[in-house]
Amino acid sequence: MTERAITASGATRLRIKSAALDLYAAKGLDGVTIRSLTEHANANMAAINYHFGSKDQLTFEIFRDIARKSAQARIAMLDELQAECAAAERTPKIREIIETFVAPYLDENDPRSGVLLAQLIMKHRAGPNAWTEAVVREELDGMALRYIGLLLEAAPHLTSKAVHWRYHLMVGGIVLALSDSASSNRLERLSGKAMAPQDIASKRREIVDFLVAGFGGD
Repeated sequence: MTERAITASGATRLRIKSAALDLYAAKGLDGVTIRSLTEHANANMAAINYHFGSKDQLTFEIFRDIARKSAQARIAMLDELQAECAAAERTPKIREIIETFVAPYLDENDPRSGVLLAQLIMKHRAGPNAWTEAVVREELDGMALRYIGLLLEAAPHLTSKAVHWRYHLMVGGIVLALSDSASSNRLERLSGKAMAPQDIASKRREIVDFLVAGFGGD
């Protein structure tokens, strides 16, 4: 294969992944058909099978990458937070821990990734399958255990059982908050347009405040 052909092949692969990301963000995990994907990517089914093996494998690769990126970002923030707290000889606060957890879901510079991550979690909770199980176990479980451990230290007033439950509810609360799409706008409708799903900064602030209170923090 010539260098030009290799470059073209790589470009096709990236175009298919980009098209899939666009469609999953707009239509949800179960709303993307092969036809819509091939049309949006300007590629045929043979190209998808050549580069990814199947549509399911393409989906797995996309959401594995999103989960891995999110986990790596959170671990990096936790490392930085713990280093700062060690230098100050103190324990990380509940709010500080939760802020690092929420950040990848509500990144104003990359809002699509948070929506896609929430879709992965919803899919795994509502209709788990082999690939969602693999992504969650391999990319997210280790990170979850680290957060639970830190929250146990930051919230000595809570039992281990309570922290595990509240971690579980924290994830559910974030996912539900992100599920209000621009097409439904239920949050905006019920609030008389006082709130809007597109206001990421406000949503992030309210979610953090709610979750901190749930763990008994300040």
